[in-house]
Amino acid sequence: MSTRRLSIYPNGQSFEDNLFELQRNFSALAKNLHELDSINGSLLSFNKNFATFLQGLSLNSERLRFPEAPNADTYALAERPVTPPPPEVPPPEIEPADDVQEPAQLPKATSAIPRAHAASEKGSAAQQQKKKVVIKAGTRRRKPVFQTRKITDLLASRFREQPHKNIIEQILKELNLNRDGMYVHEITRDVGNITRSKCLDYMNALVNTEAVIRVNKKGHLFYLDPEKFPK
Repeated sequence: MSTRRLSIYPNGQSFEDNLFELQRNFSALAKNLHELDSINGSLLSFNKNFATFLQGLSLNSERLRFPEAPNADTYALAERPVTPPPPEVPPPEIEPADDVQEPAQLPKATSAIPRAHAASEKGSAAQQQKKKVVIKAGTRRRKPVFQTRKITDLLASRFREQPHKNIIEQILKELNLNRDGMYVHEITRDVGNITRSKCLDYMNALVNTEAVIRVNKKGHLFYLDPEKFPK
């Protein structure tokens, strides 16, 4: 006798689809729980570090003293009403006395020096004043003004045009201030907005005018000719 297996699901439907859906939902739940565990670990780490910070502040406030911190006397002084300023008292009026006499004028003292001797002293005083004026005039020597136009007029035509002319004038002024000489990197640093190759081009043009001297001293050292342009 053969037995027949009865199925409660019509058309042979099985649990495979439902089990697959259940597995997918459990996977999403495990992922969310893993993220919650990570958030929980971050919160625990933050609470631990923040608790250490608060404990340090508490110990610091207990161990350190702040003598300049406000106290009860400070608050009492702040709440005290402001004392009004005292009233201004006008100065007493002084009446002029009637019996005050003016001081008598003293007689002029007569000079006992002879007129001839006084004239000679006046003459010597005038000569001394003239000598002082001459000495002062001799000390007022004006410092010679450094003129860059004498040098720029000797340059080639392309260097006499802008903006080359202004840059060369700035270089000459820096060389006048630094009579011991300047290197190329010092010139580019002080003048600014100029490259090393452009600076070398300008310095070669100035050397051709014989107003600037170039010396090989651990590099190219440039300085003004002291004979043509004394200090």
